[in-house]
Amino acid sequence: MTENSQPRDEWEKMLRAVLGDEAAEEILRSLTSGGDATSGSGTAASGGAFPGLPGMGGSAGAGMPADIGLVMNQIRAMLGSSGDGPVNWKIGEQVARDTVNKAGPGLPTAAAGDQARSAMDVASLWLDPVTVFDPPRGPNQVWSRLDWIAHSLPTFRKLTAPVGANLARAFGEALSSQLERAPEEMRQMLSGGMLGGIPGGLEGMLSGMTASLLGMQYGQGLAELAQISFGTADAGFPLVEGETAALVPANVSAFAEGLDVDAREVELYVAVREQAAARLFSQVPWLRSTILDAVAAYAADIAIDTEAIEEKVRELQLDPEQLMSGQMPQLDMNEVFAFTRTPAQQSTLERLEHIVSLVAGWVSAVTSTAVAAQLPHSMKLSEALTRREVTEAPSNRVFGPLVGFDIAPRRLREAAAFWARAARERGMEGRDALWKHPDLLPLPEHLDDPDRFFSPEEQPSALDEELDAFLEELLSNSDGGTPFGDAPHEPGFGTTPPPSVNGDSGTTDPSAS
Repeated sequence: MTENSQPRDEWEKMLRAVLGDEAAEEILRSLTSGGDATSGSGTAASGGAFPGLPGMGGSAGAGMPADIGLVMNQIRAMLGSSGDGPVNWKIGEQVARDTVNKAGPGLPTAAAGDQARSAMDVASLWLDPVTVFDPPRGPNQVWSRLDWIAHSLPTFRKLTAPVGANLARAFGEALSSQLERAPEEMRQMLSGGMLGGIPGGLEGMLSGMTASLLGMQYGQGLAELAQISFGTADAGFPLVEGETAALVPANVSAFAEGLDVDAREVELYVAVREQAAARLFSQVPWLRSTILDAVAAYAADIAIDTEAIEEKVRELQLDPEQLMSGQMPQLDMNEVFAFTRTPAQQSTLERLEHIVSLVAGWVSAVTSTAVAAQLPHSMKLSEALTRREVTEAPSNRVFGPLVGFDIAPRRLREAAAFWARAARERGMEGRDALWKHPDLLPLPEHLDDPDRFFSPEEQPSALDEELDAFLEELLSNSDGGTPFGDAPHEPGFGTTPPPSVNGDSGTTDPSAS
């Protein structure tokens, strides 16, 4: 082996150990082919440079790219920088923005912006008579899809962080297992000079790879949300912090295309829904945190299918062009979650599903009331929005594969019907007063049978049941004593009165004994 060939051998070994034989071969062909990976020209044996790699010069007889440091820096940037957690959100945000830019950033024109703001102003006026909740204190905003990413990213990170940590651990273990099968000299090389610039050596490289993979995956999910969300709280999830209402005109227009309804009418209907949701989340201080905490509690306990993770790692191949541009391959997350839920997790999921259904149902009921006399196609639009929640709700399309749960919207109609009845029986004030505290809200069984909620005299309340149980315990005495020590009981208070022959409950007939 010549002195010049040794660096190339180490370079090849490093690529094969990290990326696998197939991907390594592709990269090596790209580096030596002068831009044509299949031509076989410009090989290292010829002693030429590597013109096929942009920015890579070479010197005759070097046997490697002269600017190999640039290639290594790209690999280090991809594998060795996990950011401030298990998900590399620097990559995630960039992937989200690049994906949206490629699909269309949805920049609103000045006319579209003015029309959207006008729709939100009108929507607020229509809502004033039908809810006690005031408008949010923040301004009405008009966003592009890129704006939506910027405003939603902080909450999206919080929602995905717990399961991201679980996935990072599982992927890290699978990658470590794969590299343990590599020859000893490969492991020494990877933990030594070739990747010496990566903090933490081999372990740091694995963490960086996992964080980058998850960052790209979550970035794609965020981009998908940005292309379908209407505003700040689609499908009952408050993804935007602060008190504000906003519309993404590009997404509203895309939704209106197949409805056979005037686009302005669709925008007004969506604006009413957005304003209603914004009022609810801004005026009910405990609501947003309750939903986000429930998501976090559920996601933190998600079980990961380690065998599925290992299979994904074995199948993982890096496209050379993606590698050189700092991108990562796509992963299908749908098969890595073990959906066997613990009892605690199932309980959390049911609470989350219930509260989100109540939010979405309230928004639907209030919107229907507000637009009934204003929009001629209000019923058709209501049905279209319900179908959207059932078939392509943003929460289901994105959070299913990214976080591991899928909230079924089966209760939307029941929840909307409940709030409509609450307004009829208790008035607008009585309906909205139920949001003052979580304990005032209907339970899941009340959506099944609203009569149990609106006719409480026919059913014992929770307080009545608790009081009855307390009195029963107080009055019972299984060991024959008294609940107050040795003090005698009065007849009828926790004991059976002594037998009476004369009919006098306070005396006995001596002859009876």
